[in-house]
Amino acid sequence: MRCQDKTSTAFPFFRLVLALGAALLGALLLPDQGATSGLSLFPPAAAILVAVATGHLILGLGVAIVGGAFISLPADIPFYAIPFRGLERALLGFVWTPLRDSFQLFILGFTASLIGMVRVISLAGGTRGIADLLVARAAGVRSARLATALLGLAVFFDDYANTLVVGTTMRPIADRFRISREKLAFLVDSTAAPVAGIAIVSTWIGFEVGLFDSAMEQVGAGVSGYELFFRALPARFYCLLTLAFVLCSTVAGRDFGPMLKAEQRTRRTGHVLAPGHRPTTGGASQLPEHPGLRAHWAVAAGPVLLVVAGVLGGMHLDASQAPAVVAARAEHGFFARLYWTQVFSHADGPKVMFLSALAGSVLAAVLALTRREQASPRRPLGLVAVGKTWASGITGFSYGLVILILAWAIKETCEAVETSAYIVGVLSGFLDPHFLPFLVFLLAAVVAFSIGSSWTTMAVLLPTMIPVAYDLGGLALTVLVAAAVLDGAIFGDHCSPISDTTVLSSIAAACDHLAHVRTQIPYALTTMTIAGLCGYLGSTLLWSPTTGLVVGLGLIVAAIFVVGKKTDAD
Repeated sequence: MRCQDKTSTAFPFFRLVLALGAALLGALLLPDQGATSGLSLFPPAAAILVAVATGHLILGLGVAIVGGAFISLPADIPFYAIPFRGLERALLGFVWTPLRDSFQLFILGFTASLIGMVRVISLAGGTRGIADLLVARAAGVRSARLATALLGLAVFFDDYANTLVVGTTMRPIADRFRISREKLAFLVDSTAAPVAGIAIVSTWIGFEVGLFDSAMEQVGAGVSGYELFFRALPARFYCLLTLAFVLCSTVAGRDFGPMLKAEQRTRRTGHVLAPGHRPTTGGASQLPEHPGLRAHWAVAAGPVLLVVAGVLGGMHLDASQAPAVVAARAEHGFFARLYWTQVFSHADGPKVMFLSALAGSVLAAVLALTRREQASPRRPLGLVAVGKTWASGITGFSYGLVILILAWAIKETCEAVETSAYIVGVLSGFLDPHFLPFLVFLLAAVVAFSIGSSWTTMAVLLPTMIPVAYDLGGLALTVLVAAAVLDGAIFGDHCSPISDTTVLSSIAAACDHLAHVRTQIPYALTTMTIAGLCGYLGSTLLWSPTTGLVVGLGLIVAAIFVVGKKTDAD
């Protein structure tokens, strides 16, 4: 999902040199566009090619940032000073400058606090309580699959937590009702990133809003990152249609392609794994949970609801005195969409999000400290244990935080070398803006599939494609392109065999990894095709995004009932 560095016994130095050579040669061969040269494309090209060639995403981003720093140096710098000035520009100008902004610091704080909160909730039995609540009524194949899908929707605040909780909790139930491991892994994988990517409170939203806000500030649109996130929600065609596909196929009890064969095998023989397949096992750390505590859903619901209420209420209080907000409240009323659009546009969103996540962490810690063991009045969780658990979530996610920092840095890099200006100059002469969202959706899908990381794909493409979209079609086109980048990245990551959440889904479901990828890809491709044609192409040529979503939903239902066949035995 988010980010992943592949490890190997020997560093692939030769492939690194080839990737850098290809990126540099391609940039040098490109024609100039006005005052900008083809070298403007070196940073994003190097980031993608190095990540694909070596499997090290941080290396790709780091090389792109340093290379962009050298490219952006003035021509009159003495030769002997170039190495020092280039590194100084990369570290201080591109990496440190964004971090000095309170916006970025609050986003980092929000993401870290929410991750820590999730782990404390799990330690206190909250996530297991949600699972127990949803699976209690599972009495057959269809209800067990539906409980799995609903649990995937319920654990919306983090995709890693979603994958581990849903997969490990539902695996024995799925085995009892003869549901194939391939189907379980699909249900786990297809609800994790899609629901976390569109949830208004999740470990994703800080990353997405951070990238949006930087890009919108770059184009001077006067729209906050949070407002762009909400504007783009109806156009998140792949995420929304994937969740619809999961629910519809589950309720209908229909499958097609390799998944149909896997389900028929399990129903007929009882073998949840095909002969010769091996369940994937790995070193993925389980979410912490104290064995002596009785699980309860309220331990998770309380902190999450506090964060949601804190974000909404905090936004309202922070922006309530802004003139545009006061005017919108007087004209449209408190519950009007236009009023809340003004609220999200004028509030200090990152600060509110950080404080809300911090409050959620405090409540989660208080609930954990007051929990008692099942058979005694003893409170087994002390302040030290809760504090260590909260901190372990942050240290365990340090790689993701580094990716987030480098994402802001590469945005500064692309702005310094005028990547967007070059792309606009190349595309504006022959590219019809009507096709831009569809093409960006495909590009993001290819990049994410190749590198196995949706977050890195977003970090590379959003700073370059949002300015292009704004120049070609204003805010309306920008909204569609922003959604296309996010959804294309999630699709590519969803199908990639080297994606961390794809691997983690196989581990949590104890499914053969290649079998999971092979059975999931036809479903993902079906949804991706409908999302691309009805959503990102149809919304610019034929209808509104809402109509495109309705048409896409109709095609999803039609595909399940026309192509799919019944697999339910009950």
